Amino acid sequence: MAQAKYVTSSIRAPIPGVIGNPRTSAVWPAHAEFVAALAGHPPRTIPLNADAIDLEERADHLNKVLSALSVYVTVILDDTAQNVPGGLDLRDAEAVLADLSSDVTSTIRLAADDIAGRVA
Repeated sequence: MAQAKYVTSSIRAPIPGVIGNPRTSAVWPAHAEFVAALAGHPPRTIPLNADAIDLEERADHLNKVLSALSVYVTVILDDTAQNVPGGLDLRDAEAVLADLSSDVTSTIRLAADDIAGRVA
């Protein structure tokens, strides 16, 4: 009977420079929450002749997605900053994400107002 020449092991070798268990950080739960938020809010298809309600729903969808993204990115950046000698200057990161969400959803809502004939 032939003998196996190699045996694989499911035990991982330690990686130099890695300290602790990465699964104990806030990153994994934040990732799971972000994925759950995306899965829980799938986009509704917009018809070719979208009306104001279609656009409002799209803006609401993007607002939820970008809010979840903001939380996730904040956790990732905080975790990253803790592991960088000297830290990182992330003072503007949250403001940039808030501005992005506001700009995107406001643009869509203005288009919805135009379609509905409302004065913006």
